[in-house]
Amino acid sequence: MDGFLTPQTILVGLLVLGPLLACVRLDTVRTAAVGAYAMVLCVLLGPVNDIWGTADHFLRLTILAISSGLAVYAAHVRTSRERALTTVARVAQEAILLPVSAQVGHIRVATRYRCASRDALVGGDLFDIAHTGQGVRVLIGDVRGKGLDATLSAARTLGSFRHAAYAESDLAGVARYLDTALAGHLGPEDFVTAAIAEFTPGRVTVVNCGHHPPLLLGDPVDLITPAEPDLPLGLGARPKPRTVKLQTGQRLLLYTDGLVEARDASGRMFELQEQVTLLRDFPSLDGALEDLLKRLDAHAHPALTDDDVALVLCEATGDTPP
Repeated sequence: MDGFLTPQTILVGLLVLGPLLACVRLDTVRTAAVGAYAMVLCVLLGPVNDIWGTADHFLRLTILAISSGLAVYAAHVRTSRERALTTVARVAQEAILLPVSAQVGHIRVATRYRCASRDALVGGDLFDIAHTGQGVRVLIGDVRGKGLDATLSAARTLGSFRHAAYAESDLAGVARYLDTALAGHLGPEDFVTAAIAEFTPGRVTVVNCGHHPPLLLGDPVDLITPAEPDLPLGLGARPKPRTVKLQTGQRLLLYTDGLVEARDASGRMFELQEQVTLLRDFPSLDGALEDLLKRLDAHAHPALTDDDVALVLCEATGDTPP
């Protein structure tokens, strides 16, 4: 631009904006490359502005070099801090969502968890499994809201479940315990939707607290909807259990709304019923969930998708639980 302006107008000093803006988003190496490019331009524009070799030109180069160095340092500090925060987030996720064995009692299990933000590792979706004297109990839930508050609420929900799953004799009692435990800690407009399944040989019992119904991949396929709709946890949930038969080899999918509410470019939601064959017939549970997430990614439009996804796929086996 300097070449088209009058000799009295020299804009070469604006090159300093390049590295200063780069350090906000780019890493150290790329910020240094932008700074080096700005220095080269500053040198080449010296003759154009008729300041080559002058004290003015030297001063501009010095200021640009110092600014570029500061920008590189700022980029280094920022990226180091982001790496440290990522490590903290990963540790937090591992503490909140404990690893799940491939088989718990007489139930084979596969799980997947993914935040809506690619840069985040933890969110408001949650799941857990407990092998109790009453059966294998599986919790899946979704905390209203996002951010740190949602993560803290998810951690509190899981901590309460890990106690109630062993202490309560019936599944409705587990839900009532969670509701009471959360009511005193959630905000006036906060709540946790949840579904809790209890697997015993030949059957599965589900209580639903305002959550999407689990999908029983039998013949026929069945959404295990509650007999009566109930409130989410923290709002006075008092769900009534529903029990259905579960044959050896049948699978049950528990999921959060990030799966079924993902939209494509036209606004059409992801159709879970179209994925039944994949979920029911895929040889491995892990492979089924991997393919399901690939189909979800192919369907979802980024601008219309802003929710976490948690998945738990269970399969009844003929093994007698220890």
